[in-house]
Amino acid sequence: MLDAKSLELLQSLKTDITASKPVLQGLIKGTGKSFGFVTCPNGDEYFVPPDDMAKVLPGDEVTFTVTELADGKTRAELESLVASSIDEFCGIYHVRGKAQGVEPFNSAFSGWLFVPPKQTLEAGNNEMVVAKLRRHPWETGKAQAEIIRLLGSADNNRSWYSLAIQEHRLEETFSAPELAEAEALCQGQLAPQSDYVDLTDRPFVTIDSASTQDMDDALHAQSTGDGWLLSVAIADASLFVTPGSLLDLAARRRLSTTYLPGLTLPMVPEVLANGAMSLQPDCQRPALVFELSIAADGAVTDLRVQTAHVRSRGKLSYADVALWLTDTNLLPADYQQLLPLQQATSAMAGWRRQHGNPMQDRPDYRVRVDNDFRVTAVDKETRDVAREIVEESMIATNASVANWLKADSALFMTHRGFKPDRETELKGLLRDTVAEVANLNGHDLTDFRTIMAAAAGLADFPLLTVLQKRFDRGAWSNSAAAHFGLGLEQYTTVTSPIRKYSDLTTHRLIKAKLLNQPLQIAEDLVSDLNERGNIPRQVGNLIENKLRLQWLAQQPDQVWHATVVHVTAIGLIAQLDDNGASGLIDMRRKKDDYSHDALRMVLKFADHTYQLGEALQVRVARIEDDKMMLALV
Repeated sequence: MLDAKSLELLQSLKTDITASKPVLQGLIKGTGKSFGFVTCPNGDEYFVPPDDMAKVLPGDEVTFTVTELADGKTRAELESLVASSIDEFCGIYHVRGKAQGVEPFNSAFSGWLFVPPKQTLEAGNNEMVVAKLRRHPWETGKAQAEIIRLLGSADNNRSWYSLAIQEHRLEETFSAPELAEAEALCQGQLAPQSDYVDLTDRPFVTIDSASTQDMDDALHAQSTGDGWLLSVAIADASLFVTPGSLLDLAARRRLSTTYLPGLTLPMVPEVLANGAMSLQPDCQRPALVFELSIAADGAVTDLRVQTAHVRSRGKLSYADVALWLTDTNLLPADYQQLLPLQQATSAMAGWRRQHGNPMQDRPDYRVRVDNDFRVTAVDKETRDVAREIVEESMIATNASVANWLKADSALFMTHRGFKPDRETELKGLLRDTVAEVANLNGHDLTDFRTIMAAAAGLADFPLLTVLQKRFDRGAWSNSAAAHFGLGLEQYTTVTSPIRKYSDLTTHRLIKAKLLNQPLQIAEDLVSDLNERGNIPRQVGNLIENKLRLQWLAQQPDQVWHATVVHVTAIGLIAQLDDNGASGLIDMRRKKDDYSHDALRMVLKFADHTYQLGEALQVRVARIEDDKMMLALV
């Protein structure tokens, strides 16, 4: 047994050894288990044992040293807590006997965070909550939290909506001053604008889902003998929402309307979005009208932009328009203008197929819920003639306006095609499949379109889909650049100013250009759109996926038709054709040897090769939380 002097010498030696080690800095990565890792800026990771993990939270920034273990492995020894990003978080409150705590909605956490009895806000067991960290575990290994908001029972779907909205910092309501400003605008801006053109005699119609109330666009077309004149009226939201106003600031925070099953979180108050701004039938409304001259081959040859007053002649649904144009004997006399509208947009679609990028038609899936947010149905919506009319009109308008603005500092949606880090491997894939285009420059728009057209024409391999999996993300820019995904020289969006702040901003730029005034964009808007612009859609996808799986779990066991939408090293991701739910088919269960070709995205077995787009028959093996496992039939 060592005496006091020997222990003191040993401790001094240990201190000297520790002091000689380099001190590193990194972020704590939780695993959902008792251990974790710390990740350095260069990507190096080091194991953090349970005792140290009890002192930190996922995302904490720490300093540490690295200890070499006898078996050749390494372990991080935490030195100090630099910063913690955890403040408020969402979770489920649990009560077990005399213990109570919050289980965070973060798979990187393990266990609960203790909540003192006086800080529970009288939450009930299994209730969703927003909590605030009151004591970090660094000193004692014991964290404490306080409940600051109740979201509802975890068994209630509306609570899950509130959770997703809270986690992603979306706003559900408007303040009293914001609502008052909206009400005042409804009274003041309905009067005709003296400098607006009167186009109320032009028989515009809106075409949208039957339930839509925030109608941004109305359409009209007429034959010109050698083509068509397509008029696209877009709600003049910028007339109501002026820069720097309370409503502008509210819209700027939201960036877009969030559409959830049974619930809409509008970008501007509904009294404007569904009322004074909306192009409702038989109501005079201010609008920006884009007049596109369309040649017989579908090319847009000219654009005229003007502010005008318009009056929609009818609120038409996709279903009705598709029915009438499929059987023109059913077309009402009041809507004969739909015929030249169909002819013009059909020609435009043909032009895009020839001069843009081939587009794959994919169905949309609508999750229907009752008043209690329980799923009642999942509807499949395919592209029909009515949707083609609207889609082609919007794309042509957006592209034409982008061309009109291309010399200005405006807002442009850009897409640079393939991810830069995939260029070398894709060249090899093209040489093996469509060698005639393998040496083309994928960063040149003309060459890119040629490559994609060749891929679309390949019959025995889904090369087009494989290439699309290697696409980079689209990005907003304040200078014009190509949109490779659409195959267009430049692109923007102007057709949804009630629903999108980007479009509202572009309307302001258009008006400035019409008045020969300088075009100005807030410096941080482009980065904000790129960083936060997709959050509403992400929240919608999260909630729809959860509801869809709930609905699927209630269906009787049956065989489903499915399509392979992704291929991984362990199996296939298949999407059910009828309802859009996706799940994993674990191919390791086949117990057969197979190979995974990551480049071509195929799994090769001795008796079969699975690839993207392949039709399968499957059963639901199990559904756990927000994930589904499928089994081949």
